[in-house]
Amino acid sequence: MLTLSVDLRTDPGPWEWRGDEEGWGRGTARIRPLAHPALEARAVTDGTRTLFVVREKAAGRPALLRSVSPARVDEAVYGRALKECQDWPLQGIWIEAGPQGLRLTTGLGGVCPLYLAHDGGHLAGSWQLMDLRDRLGADRLAEREVMRLLTGFPRYGHDTLFTTVKRLSERSTAYADAEELRLVYPAAAEHAQPSELADRIGEAELVRAFEALTDHVFTKRPVAAGQTAAQLSGGMDSTNLAISLALAHPGAITPCAMLIGGAAGPQQEARRRVIIEQTGFAPDVTVRAADHPALSPGGLRRSRAEAVSPLDEPHLEAADALAQVLRARGVHTVAAGFGGDEVARTRRTAGAPARTPAAPSWCGERVRDLLGEVDTSISPATVAPETALIALEVATPLMARRGLWTVAPFTDADMVRFGHRLLARWKTDKHLLHRRLAARGLPAEVVNPPLRENFGPLMNAAVHRHATGLLRGWGRELHLIEQGYLDAAVLAETVERAALSPEDAAPYRTGLYLVTAVELALRAL
Repeated sequence: MLTLSVDLRTDPGPWEWRGDEEGWGRGTARIRPLAHPALEARAVTDGTRTLFVVREKAAGRPALLRSVSPARVDEAVYGRALKECQDWPLQGIWIEAGPQGLRLTTGLGGVCPLYLAHDGGHLAGSWQLMDLRDRLGADRLAEREVMRLLTGFPRYGHDTLFTTVKRLSERSTAYADAEELRLVYPAAAEHAQPSELADRIGEAELVRAFEALTDHVFTKRPVAAGQTAAQLSGGMDSTNLAISLALAHPGAITPCAMLIGGAAGPQQEARRRVIIEQTGFAPDVTVRAADHPALSPGGLRRSRAEAVSPLDEPHLEAADALAQVLRARGVHTVAAGFGGDEVARTRRTAGAPARTPAAPSWCGERVRDLLGEVDTSISPATVAPETALIALEVATPLMARRGLWTVAPFTDADMVRFGHRLLARWKTDKHLLHRRLAARGLPAEVVNPPLRENFGPLMNAAVHRHATGLLRGWGRELHLIEQGYLDAAVLAETVERAALSPEDAAPYRTGLYLVTAVELALRAL
């Protein structure tokens, strides 16, 4: 939602608004909001402290903060402005600049990350990890995060892949002065327990409650229907959200998707056609993912490696192509189904045994020695599901680079609370989401498709055709091998197996993709 560059060793005077290109400035310091119609930037000062706010616009909610320039107010009004930030129902970041340095706080949502780096009294920040590339390096890898990445067990918190950069995780606070950057986690979020009443609620009533809640979540923000798209892959999560949005704005919402192709491709396309025709959307926007293969020589991850984070969307090339088509259509906001899987999942109970990931065979001893620390130094319970926050961090920066803001209703606190209160029988296999589609009169092949629809076959082909060639060429000269994270001999054997065919690559696709993505990023630094 913002970028910043502040020398905390100097205080050259009051802050001022310098326009959209620079944002707020004071001497050489700057705090620049992400400019987007879905967001608003506000500022206020009491003469000692200055409060900067970047947040999602809320529909029908009175706001004390109305000026982008730091308006002068007394201490009481300043306090109320700060309280308004803390109570804001949508995503927001606010920064207080004062004699003691900066205090940065983020609220709910986690749609757009904020990465922070502190060095020599200077604080830099951005919603794009690679904007901080001068603070990154192969010699600055955070070993616990590397372990989590290579074992497919990411966790959410302040730590990133690099020791020199921190993430301001949801509801967290960062304190920065000339000496240090210190981050503090919030208290664990309290989650509702399954309701005893839910067992006596019938299907029709529960479906109506879900629909009403989805409508309520969407109306929290002003909707420019003609400039809004909804992800409509055909899956349960995005389909349910897209239908609700389209019913509220008939003929105005643009459906969009990356088409998976392959054996399940015709099913996906047929299901989407039925949903679009029966619901009433604007003209469809699709990109065939096979036309923009991951890790391809002309693709972003290889041609612009210096700008692409190893944490970015795996199918970055296709996702970026879709984003460009949406922007050409005039779309600036996209509703996405992130969090649907997690809301439908039964939570682990307190006191459940600790989880220990399994290390792929090509991992080195350094990874195996750290497996017991997978849950160390992570965020306490978050409001939105942890896995949804991680998924948003992967998917949304590329959207924002193309001028698209992501709305993720399943991460809304009210939606999360609803999900937690559902009994397990409504969550299992997303039963409620299936029944909602049936209640809308959609045919059986839409409600319960026989084939699984995912990007697995496309990633199999990408690893077989592109990752193996890169990994063969690098040989043992991989940063992850040199630092003991990977076993060179086992990795080489695995690469040779994956090079035989896409089907042979299938068991190793995720691991080999991640190794390749990390190495490409490290070589670009």
